[in-house]
Amino acid sequence: MSVDSASPAEVTGPAGVSGGMHYDFEDAQSGDLGALAAIADAMKSDSLADRLESLKRLSVLALAMGEERTRDELIPFLDESIDDEDELLLSLAEVLGGFVQYVGGPKYAFVLLRPLENLAAAEETVVREKAVESINKLVDCMDQPQVEEYLIPCIARLSSGEWFTSRSSAAGLYAAAYGKVTDAIQSKLRAGYEALCKDDTPMIRRAAASNLEGVVDKIAQEHVLAFAIPNFRRLAEDDQDSVRLLTVEPLVAITKRLTTEECKQHLGESVQRLCSDKSWRVRYMVADHFVAIAKNIKDQDLQEELVSVAIALMHDNEAEVRAAICTQLDGLADLAAPEAVVARFCGPLQELVDDPSQHVRSTLAKHIGSLCRVFGKDGTIEHLLPLLLRLLKDSFPEVRLNIISKLDVVDSVVGIDSLSQSLLP
Repeated sequence: MSVDSASPAEVTGPAGVSGGMHYDFEDAQSGDLGALAAIADAMKSDSLADRLESLKRLSVLALAMGEERTRDELIPFLDESIDDEDELLLSLAEVLGGFVQYVGGPKYAFVLLRPLENLAAAEETVVREKAVESINKLVDCMDQPQVEEYLIPCIARLSSGEWFTSRSSAAGLYAAAYGKVTDAIQSKLRAGYEALCKDDTPMIRRAAASNLEGVVDKIAQEHVLAFAIPNFRRLAEDDQDSVRLLTVEPLVAITKRLTTEECKQHLGESVQRLCSDKSWRVRYMVADHFVAIAKNIKDQDLQEELVSVAIALMHDNEAEVRAAICTQLDGLADLAAPEAVVARFCGPLQELVDDPSQHVRSTLAKHIGSLCRVFGKDGTIEHLLPLLLRLLKDSFPEVRLNIISKLDVVDSVVGIDSLSQSLLP
């Protein structure tokens, strides 16, 4: 029996080959029929290692079968025989994302959607994420008619799935599809995504929050106010902190699309609420993106208020939050009024130098040098060099190393003479 005349399910290895036997795939690349048969037979093996290896060689079998039979036989076979081993499902999801050339090119990319849709509803998170990633790869090479005929129904099925697994995967597909469909379908997509933002299951709302940034980047300006902001607010006020913390990156994306006045009017209150959230994980996310949020808002009065919020985060109860805001020091100093920078930052910096967490001190040591250009030569010599000297004497080696690695930044502001006089005994 030849590979050309048999389906993948019928292609078998030598007589007597059992599920536990090791398969030799080395000759498959050259088109050896026995090796090709071994690939097909290994798909049914009891050995997980053999089945994984067969997936890695799947492109060889597809080349031997040809594009038409790959579409008509191999892909349906893979879909019908989907395994329950997570490692195998993950490998299959990855392989199918790069399989367009073997089914006849972009014109036939849609035939890969069905098995990937099934994988997108798998129980294991990493399998679903890889399936969504592969579907989005397919979308890149699909034209508008294909997206509208095949992908949109796929998104609709996943979005209305009974189990949370399919609905959470659906959230990751809206952004890729949005730019390739008509205005009427875009309207339906916005409605479908809003339904996910309102879903009763926290895991679905997390997925919606996580993927909102991508959707914001694709929608027209008129829908930023009417669609993006209401859904952002809804998620930012969610009772689950695991949902709220995922709204920070969409917030950054939204602020990029709004005018100064729109930011102040529609987002000021939400930003303040996130900054003072009762969950340290939410405050950490805000601290980690603080400068991007503040600079995009553009309103000077609100930025001044946010500097005060940032200083409050420097005193946060959680070390992770204090460390995160330390990474933002350079941009923070630019937000404050120049004449007030020294007065507003010196006190908090002195406390951070003596922070009980070595991680906070280490992070501070890595970023405090960036303040020199804002403090100026005199301000650096008077206020920052004493802090640098204390950090150089820190008991934790990483703190000392981070300070030493940034001394060139200090030198560029105060000069080597002033630096050596201040720091050397």
